[in-house]
Amino acid sequence: MKIIAFMSALVLFLACNVAFAGETISTQETENYFYSDGKMTRSEGQFEITYYMEGDTITRMSVYDFKKKEVIPDDTIYRIQRQLISDPSKGLADGIMDRKHVIRAIGQPGTDAMEILMIDETFIQSVKSTSDYFVISRQKRIK
Repeated sequence: MKIIAFMSALVLFLACNVAFAGETISTQETENYFYSDGKMTRSEGQFEITYYMEGDTITRMSVYDFKKKEVIPDDTIYRIQRQLISDPSKGLADGIMDRKHVIRAIGQPGTDAMEILMIDETFIQSVKSTSDYFVISRQKRIK
């Protein structure tokens, strides 16, 4: 009986540890597209971005502008959209042709901005929209 209780406690501890452990994701922007006034401009990436993912949220912790050599503190919070069938926690993408597991999250990085993140094993892609411009960014995961 003690062995069963011990094993149950161990399984519960490990399950909680996995469920509550966060993950730091570091990325380097590879390219960026800026759209405004009917014109789209492509540029090389200039940012290294650090995110922290825990539970159903992702927090952008900092943005390093490697061209200007400055760190921009950030605390934007993104809510992970768990209802989508491609979300890894659902396991529903398995067996569906051309579906891969991705995490998508929505945040508000400014008073007049919305941003969607798409995270897979290799890249983070983001789309940010404001009333004046639209930005598409591709970031390679480095950690």
